[in-house]
Amino acid sequence: MMQQSFYQDTVLASGLYGDQIQGGRDNQQDTFSILAEEDALLLVLADGMGGYTGGELASRAAVEGFSRAFERESGSPGEKMKAALAAANEQVLAVRKKEGKDEEMGTTLVAAWIGREGLRWVSVGDSLLLLIRKEKMFLLNELHQYSEELDRMADEGVISRDEALNHPSRHFLTSALMGREIFLVNLQEECFPLVPGDRLLVASDGVESYLNSMGPARIRYLSMLSAEELVRSVLDGISRGGDPNQDNATLICVEIPGA
Repeated sequence: MMQQSFYQDTVLASGLYGDQIQGGRDNQQDTFSILAEEDALLLVLADGMGGYTGGELASRAAVEGFSRAFERESGSPGEKMKAALAAANEQVLAVRKKEGKDEEMGTTLVAAWIGREGLRWVSVGDSLLLLIRKEKMFLLNELHQYSEELDRMADEGVISRDEALNHPSRHFLTSALMGREIFLVNLQEECFPLVPGDRLLVASDGVESYLNSMGPARIRYLSMLSAEELVRSVLDGISRGGDPNQDNATLICVEIPGA
């Protein structure tokens, strides 16, 4: 049986660390969970939306619903993730109805399953799954933002590149868990191989701007840190930025052993 840890402020284990900051927001709308067994990990993160308490309730419902369903279901990790995503969506709907929340209450979700053979994931929305390997950082999952459509329009010459980059709706979500049809899902059922020394990052979008601003030297530095050191370094850097509009920021890091 996996050991569950729901919406904790900090989770720490060997080669594994997760933490979050509130930023400039009045409350914390990010929720994360780490489920661990002897030969596998399941990392789940949700970033809620929908008013002062709506986002917090939605993200917590999604993480709990996903994690519990993943444990309950049988089959391959991919099959279990599909069933767990549906359960998370249903849990968001149940909470929204119970609380009488409006139609805009919802959440992103990203879940990463790490086993002996490698990585599988599922994501909805714009929370991030990143890989630091050999001093370079890669985005693994698809981000369901209107930015994808704007960039396509810029490539086709419909709008300019500057218009695409500065569009006021650029970061609007094109998919989320809201208790109804999920428009876009990024599901990686085939095993993605990991190698010793990899750092796998699961993050809310409150971390995105800081990570995007890093140059090669900074990424090289992070690639040499332990999981705890990496998370603390990134979240401390965001906090030092002092942005009064800083979103909630959550980051989980897994260090693949053997390097």
